[in-house]
Amino acid sequence: MNAEANIATRLRSLSIDRLEPPPRASLPRGRLRTLGVTLAGMTAALAAAAYFMPAPSANALSEALASGTVSAPAKEASPSSQGKAPTIQEPAKPLSQAIVGSGYVVAGRMITLRPEIGGRVVDLPLDVGDQFVAGQVVARLDATTDEIDLRIASSQAVAATAAARRVEVSLEQARKTLDRTKLLIERGAVATSSLDADSLAVVQLTSDLEVARQTAETARLQVDKQERTLSLHQIIAPFDGVVVSRLAGLGDTVASGTDGGGPRDGIAILLDPTSLTIDADIAQSNAARLQPGQTAVAILDAFPDRPFKMRVRTIVPAASLQKGTVTTRLEFLTPPSRVLPNMAAKVTLDAPDLQANLNK
Repeated sequence: MNAEANIATRLRSLSIDRLEPPPRASLPRGRLRTLGVTLAGMTAALAAAAYFMPAPSANALSEALASGTVSAPAKEASPSSQGKAPTIQEPAKPLSQAIVGSGYVVAGRMITLRPEIGGRVVDLPLDVGDQFVAGQVVARLDATTDEIDLRIASSQAVAATAAARRVEVSLEQARKTLDRTKLLIERGAVATSSLDADSLAVVQLTSDLEVARQTAETARLQVDKQERTLSLHQIIAPFDGVVVSRLAGLGDTVASGTDGGGPRDGIAILLDPTSLTIDADIAQSNAARLQPGQTAVAILDAFPDRPFKMRVRTIVPAASLQKGTVTTRLEFLTPPSRVLPNMAAKVTLDAPDLQANLNK
């Protein structure tokens, strides 16, 4: 309706008001026809312009958009989405990868048992694979010579003790004589010179008794030394464990441990099974993910169907320049039966975030 009113108003503004209508005869009939066609064309053009032009002007519309009073029409929500809240899909977190390494079984306590003295082996009560406890005899050496030396030292100690006892008796008698001489001098029965002789005898015997006592003590210490030497002929185990290998047989002569020797010179190789660990090499790219206390699973080449539960005991504070790895030492959480040193193993360590979940 507004558009039609605007068209009518514009048409009225284009009309020419005449005071008197022109005489009909003064206008030729051809010009009247041309004028009518012109007015009709102008009317059609104005109608088309009003149809295509919006009611507000272009300047007014731009000012309204600049001031923010005109807002874009909101899209009508579809019926299917009206009752549902918008969902935001978070990016999937990457799964933590386990740390894989390889290494070997290492014995914390495995020693080559060597005697402190040399001698000939006369007894080997244990064989390879036998278990033992701390203090148990592993081997015995020939002790004939040392037994004789012990008897000699014991005899000398007895003689030294007897000599010291004789000096004690003489000193006691000399002191009694000195006391009696002093009493006689007081009575005037003997000369004063006798007192000097008896006093000198007491001093000399006191000194002799001190020497005799030192000699007896030396002899006693010699006996103790020979007894210890004799005890060294029995080779005992320093801890609980198992015999890994026997390095000497009956009748063999072995050197003392203080005399040196090669790695296989001795009586036997002993192992503490509870001290077994695994030293595994881990790539340096995973060094930041290693931490003490991480749990792991070890698969030994010798027992592929027996996974062992492990735990990281320590991380060696030095990397290998040649292999580009970091060494971790893992301990067994259960007793590793039939596991031997130097067995190859593959370990898989839990990632730190998985480890945190296990500890909860």
